[in-house]
Amino acid sequence: MSPRITFKQSRWSIQQCLRASYVNSRSSSSCSGKATTFPVEESSRALRHLEFVKPMNFEKGLKIQEHFVRAQLDMKHLTSKIDRKLRELEVEHPGAVINEHEELILKNILQMKPNPVVLTFEFDPTYTGGKRSKKDVTPEEIAIFESFVPKTQIDNPPPRFVQAERGGQVTFHGPGQVVAYVILDLKSFNAFPAKCLVSAIEDSTISTLRKVPGGQNGTALGLEARKTSETGVWINEEEKIASIGIHVRRSITSHGVCINVNPDLSYMNGFVMCGLQGTKATSVLDQLPQSSCSTHDVAVMFANELARKLGIETVERIQLDDIDID
Repeated sequence: MSPRITFKQSRWSIQQCLRASYVNSRSSSSCSGKATTFPVEESSRALRHLEFVKPMNFEKGLKIQEHFVRAQLDMKHLTSKIDRKLRELEVEHPGAVINEHEELILKNILQMKPNPVVLTFEFDPTYTGGKRSKKDVTPEEIAIFESFVPKTQIDNPPPRFVQAERGGQVTFHGPGQVVAYVILDLKSFNAFPAKCLVSAIEDSTISTLRKVPGGQNGTALGLEARKTSETGVWINEEEKIASIGIHVRRSITSHGVCINVNPDLSYMNGFVMCGLQGTKATSVLDQLPQSSCSTHDVAVMFANELARKLGIETVERIQLDDIDID
């Protein structure tokens, strides 16, 4: 059963999102599905989902993501420094221990470590390059991407091309898609390397497409998707419904998954996406034209399903129009 959530809509700052208790939006997510791992640190026992409900510029989304990544990296640097000082103390003064006051200070510092975060967006039309295509995309190809005119969403702003520091090649982000960035410390979960996170994101996407509301009379969508030898989530060997690419710095993850709900597929099928010849993009609407599934439904379900895979029992969620990052 999905958690009951009291949503808040506002414009917050990054610091508010990191420190707020989300009292009204906190509830058990009834995470009873099979977990891939489990938290080994207190800070990772709750997942925070920030759902941006208005279309956003892709580069603004990257900046928001980077602020949350930086918060994790700064805390990792601080805790490493504390550990080093404690080791030096033991070498210089064998058997010495810190007093209760110092112990309380260190405990309070460690409690400031940010929770795992899922940021979900619906971006303005953007073609993004991954690490594998960084040196291969020419200025002429970028010009073609940025002059593309879609078949149905003709009122959209012109697409832009942006280089991103994620795995993979060129892909598309735009209206009708859910882009979910997963920001967490891999070391705060039991035996959980990057390849296991990719697998957990794939599994969470697959279960989302099966369980999300959108079928007749409000029933589950029931769309069957699967993994293949290629990264991502597929309907069959030729039709891809979700692209995945992550980045890892000092065990802190970023980027994640892009799920096609009801985008204009010509943005993707007019080019070779992800370097995969002979394949095409599909979507929930393409597969099930009568579906009532929305990007909001998919964003909420994905965050809940990922929490299950991570062994997290609490999801804290807030809806935001925008966020202050300066």
